[in-house]
Amino acid sequence: MNREGRVAIFSLKTMLHFAALCPLLWLIFAINNQLLGADPAKDIQHFTGITALRLLLVISLIPMLAYFLRLNILFQTRKLLGLWCFFWALLHLCSYLFLEIGWDNLSLFFSEVFSRVYLVIGAICWLSLFLMAISSFNGVRIRLGHWWKRIHTLLYPTMLLVILHYILSMKTMTPEPVLYFIMVSAAIFYRYKNIMAKMIAPLYKKI
Repeated sequence: MNREGRVAIFSLKTMLHFAALCPLLWLIFAINNQLLGADPAKDIQHFTGITALRLLLVISLIPMLAYFLRLNILFQTRKLLGLWCFFWALLHLCSYLFLEIGWDNLSLFFSEVFSRVYLVIGAICWLSLFLMAISSFNGVRIRLGHWWKRIHTLLYPTMLLVILHYILSMKTMTPEPVLYFIMVSAAIFYRYKNIMAKMIAPLYKKI
């Protein structure tokens, strides 16, 4: 890769690091200045969760965006975004554990998780993100071999489950998760369009 390419990648990654960090800076500012709502713990949980969801959405859209924008450089940002996504998912889990349940009451934490469907789904999503994050490091990737690709096929199912977790956790339905679902569906269709075409082709021959 030439010097211009390296500079472009470095600049893009720097901007993405800053973009992923900005919500944290705003959250700290909001907490310190009492800008959150009547239930700050819930607001923090929602904010950290929705930030993780949006980062995961961006990751799922990268193949499609790279193709239509003709920017293959975007593929080199997936690891960066994936680690930031897991960071925000970890904050989301910690905000629930420390602010709502209490760090010293793990029995209640597990009791709550396994008694509510949306929390079970959330736990599955978190574990999937953990597997994808830990397997993104080169040393782990080499040790995993062909299992690495299998783990990262969890991306799209996890994205759909995250949206479902979000919907089930909402008290009132809004258009936002529907928009996320449409975008992810488009990303899945683009990613697997060739496989879908091969599956559909025999049906056309029978007509």
